[in-house]
Amino acid sequence: MSLHESFWTYAGYRWLKVTAAILVAALVAYIGTAPVGGHNGGTWLGYTLGTVGAALILWLTWFGVRKRSYYSAGAPLRGWLSAHVYLGLGLILLVPLHSGFQFGWNVHTLAYVLMSLVILSGIFGVSVYTSLPRQMTENRPGEKLDALLQRIAQIDAITQNVAAELPDTVAAAVDVSVNETHIGGGILRQLSGRDPRCGTRRAVESIASELPSLAPDERERVQPVLEELGVKRTLLRRVRRDAQMKAMLDLWLVVHVPLAIATVAALATHVFVVFYYR
Repeated sequence: MSLHESFWTYAGYRWLKVTAAILVAALVAYIGTAPVGGHNGGTWLGYTLGTVGAALILWLTWFGVRKRSYYSAGAPLRGWLSAHVYLGLGLILLVPLHSGFQFGWNVHTLAYVLMSLVILSGIFGVSVYTSLPRQMTENRPGEKLDALLQRIAQIDAITQNVAAELPDTVAAAVDVSVNETHIGGGILRQLSGRDPRCGTRRAVESIASELPSLAPDERERVQPVLEELGVKRTLLRRVRRDAQMKAMLDLWLVVHVPLAIATVAALATHVFVVFYYR
């Protein structure tokens, strides 16, 4: 198996084939039977498909626990993710086959709706996890976030030292760059990937507008500071972009995990109601 093999193609599309086999078998059984009263979750086929679906939901939920364990053994994580994705998608059809496509305003339909939301959020998560690592690499090729932050701190130190011998307006702008530049913040700020009140952006604009009015010798001394702040601004864009992508991952987990827990709770309620009121 190639080290670069995608979870989509894991082991020659093993889990796609398994999912397809389960769905084909379920469809054949569904089409080939005609229970009295029509298809519903209370027939032998309904119970069978319901048991398979519940087992899959619980097994797929376990993936969330397993992938965070440093001591897990067995199939590689790529294989578990492949199973998670394909079998999860298969549930979208398997569960309606279990219920005979009968839905209503009840806990049974609620369980299906929650499960569907988990699957939809999972699709978003898969797209994020498959695209963001490449984007992160392109955003800071061969560099770690700490290295970018260290370069920003170095620029702050350099510009502050030089600004002490520059006109007051330039020194004030440098102070704004150092003291009023913020990285991170609330989730919405991180997701936006920008800061409308960025002190460095305001400092660059202030010094650039001030430059034509300075004497030639002052302009010559200020120009390197402006260039350093321009570099800092570029670095800040990369750091905020990195924070934006990480916030997207965090936001997905904040949505996906609680939905998965709610789905398991609704499934347990569904099973209890079915057998209690049978």
